Amino acid sequence: MNDVKWERYGAAAGVIFVILVVVGALIGGAPPSPDDSIGKIGDYYADHTGAIKAGAFLSGLAMVAFLWFLGSLWSTLRRSEDTRRLATIATGGGIVGLILAVTGFAVNAAVALAVDQGRQSVQLVNPKFIYLLSTAIGGMSNFGLAVLVAAVGVAALRTRVFPAALAWASLVIALGWIVGGLVLVTDASAIFAVGFIVFLVWLIWVLVISFFLFRPAAPAAPATRPAAPSTP
Repeated sequence: MNDVKWERYGAAAGVIFVILVVVGALIGGAPPSPDDSIGKIGDYYADHTGAIKAGAFLSGLAMVAFLWFLGSLWSTLRRSEDTRRLATIATGGGIVGLILAVTGFAVNAAVALAVDQGRQSVQLVNPKFIYLLSTAIGGMSNFGLAVLVAAVGVAALRTRVFPAALAWASLVIALGWIVGGLVLVTDASAIFAVGFIVFLVWLIWVLVISFFLFRPAAPAAPATRPAAPSTP
């Protein structure tokens, strides 16, 4: 099987990743804001126990799909010698962001499991602290994803592996990820909302990148040979 077919599988994996993430987010309902009271956050965990655990499981499946997508993106960027370093940087940023994001889901799932074990287990957990912890871990993932998106944007500007408009959009999204990372220093609901909006835009970015990964690569132009010297 040639590389083009594997890259198309990676493009399909990007679509599957987005579907799993969206479903996992929807089944849990609207999450509370970090500045909500401890009682409201505790009620969220108590009322959405099953959904939180299911969302964590779906995020695990999404991780598998995202790694496949990331591998195809890495292969595409490495086709040009000018972007091989950027391919490695983008992949590293994507892996770091993915690990931190999944860790945040795992922390929330641990609280949901404690709720299932009964009141005594829940009393040992401060729900707001756990929620802020998962939010902070997710905020750290923003920087890894910013590296991923920015590296792809720079690579596209240098080689036109993706359209220039997508390259500039990538750089804007990278900046948005960094702004969303301010959840590490403030619990303002406005910053939380910005991070959520950037996340939705980034999912669209993954779909667009998947579309271009699925398209067949343009054939290389044939090499030109020097003309044979004329004989007298």
